[in-house]
Amino acid sequence: MTFLAPLAAALAITLPAIVALYFLRIRRPTRIVPALDLWPDQIRDRQANVPWQRLRFSWLLLLQLLVAAVLVAAAVQPALSASASLAPHTIVLIDASASMQAKDVEPSRLDEAKRQVGAMIDQLGPQDRMTLIAVQSTARIVGSGSGDHDALHRALNAIAPANGPADLSAALSLASGIVRAGEESRAYLFSDGILEPLRTSFANGLPFPIEYRRVGVSGENVGLTSLVVRAGAQSRAAYLRVHNFGQQPRSFTLEWRSDAGLIDVRSVSLAAGQAEDLALPVPDAANTVTARIEAKDNFRLDDSVTAVARAPRAFHVLLVTPGNVFLEQALRLRTDFQLDVIAPAAYRSSTSYAMTVFDRYSPSAMPDAPFVMVDPPAGSPLAGGAQVGIGRVRASDAGDPLLNNVSLQDVHIAKSQDMRASTFGRALITSLQTPLVLVRDAPFRQVLVGFDIHDSDLPLRIGFPVLMQNLSEWMLPPSVPSRSFHPDETVTIVPENGAKTVTVVRPDGSRRQLATGSIATFADTDLLGVYMVEQTVSGNTDRSWFAVNLFSDTTSQLVPVDRLALPPSKVFSTAQTNHRGLIQVWPWIALLALVLVLAEWLAFHRGL
Repeated sequence: MTFLAPLAAALAITLPAIVALYFLRIRRPTRIVPALDLWPDQIRDRQANVPWQRLRFSWLLLLQLLVAAVLVAAAVQPALSASASLAPHTIVLIDASASMQAKDVEPSRLDEAKRQVGAMIDQLGPQDRMTLIAVQSTARIVGSGSGDHDALHRALNAIAPANGPADLSAALSLASGIVRAGEESRAYLFSDGILEPLRTSFANGLPFPIEYRRVGVSGENVGLTSLVVRAGAQSRAAYLRVHNFGQQPRSFTLEWRSDAGLIDVRSVSLAAGQAEDLALPVPDAANTVTARIEAKDNFRLDDSVTAVARAPRAFHVLLVTPGNVFLEQALRLRTDFQLDVIAPAAYRSSTSYAMTVFDRYSPSAMPDAPFVMVDPPAGSPLAGGAQVGIGRVRASDAGDPLLNNVSLQDVHIAKSQDMRASTFGRALITSLQTPLVLVRDAPFRQVLVGFDIHDSDLPLRIGFPVLMQNLSEWMLPPSVPSRSFHPDETVTIVPENGAKTVTVVRPDGSRRQLATGSIATFADTDLLGVYMVEQTVSGNTDRSWFAVNLFSDTTSQLVPVDRLALPPSKVFSTAQTNHRGLIQVWPWIALLALVLVLAEWLAFHRGL
């Protein structure tokens, strides 16, 4: 046995002090009584307090000495030696994402993972180190290379579950960066395996071997996985998807509300693995609608979802074209666009449009606003060089968010202006011969297309309307997006013209102030529910809403993954070293002291 605080043994001086107190005479006031025979107990007590007489047996004295001895034993912090199979530097990655809040293990998957990690901390030897990393949408180090058991336990207990996904790529990159050259390290991942796919390439391997420790046993869950509001000519309706991910049939109650109050309550029954789409009414005056189920299952995050029912603010957009059905149809997909289409001869410079699209036409003066220029005429300020034949079309950056869900693999372009000398902006889509689509952020977000889209099969691909949607949302994002976001997803907010203040009110009532002069990004979206954006314009307060919901079939499925495909180790994986670890036993000794104190209290009140 090892004592971690041997100097605390000096507290043992309290033992003789307690015994000495029993020899002291107790001072009592003098009272005249008719006869001492009536006070036998007081006579014996008086005799017991005569100094230096033979010490009489007392249960109270025995219990007090035991309490003092046990407290001294706890103070020196005894620890038992134990054989521990840990590397000198142990890296623990703890999944603290949404699915780890499941309660198929009590009290939750995250708490069970923390219990197992706590046992590993207790096995650390005097020379061992441990690093704790919380795996969430943003991985972070919570305990850095410490061997202090108490500090590691405090860091472990401070890990709180998040509602977002688990970014394993970021966590592994973080762990790789803290390993010293030549250091013997080993990593452990405590997770249910419901993680984001690895984005970063670990082709060279990790500087440590990693072991997956599965947490969780069941995938029984009923969840709400989608809620959208659609506006028709006469009314609005919401479409809700309910899914039973478990292996047993389930029946439950669905509650349907708007911000004005209860709308409907209905019973729903689903077979094992069954999903059902429900159409629900939306009142005309509703700003938000909420669906909630009383499933009483192991996972609560997908039992309530919210959608914004209020239509977003409309943008006035102008298309100047000699006739381009493809462009017109793609722009009309934005429900918040009020689109005007005119011929080039009818164009007059105007500032009333939020965005203008010029197709094969260039005005004498470009508007000071977002615009798209398609195939500018020769001799115009944005025109390129002579036409060149185009070979393979590709993205300049495959990871550019403007090309999300846009496939260029089967796109063919016959010819394009030579845009290699253009200083318009950066290339978004390019070829071996010339850049094809260029974008820029200043002075406004603007797009230049160097070819006539009729000279390509791009408009015949599903990627064309998606590309136009991505570009238009980038150039002209709605002031407050009314769609649903995932936890920890960034929301772009465009302050209204003349807005003096912009404030986001989170579901818990907390408020966040945003800048009013430019487009703002709001990333504090970890809570599920409705976020309200308040803008003060001309003395009036304008309110808009957006929602944050889980909406993840992968997470709601909850089934723990038995095996994970983890990156290999680039170092030779040696067997784990058995060394002498320590198991601290003083907390149990302190608990025994508490029991003895209670026993002493009972003995005193019973007159022992």
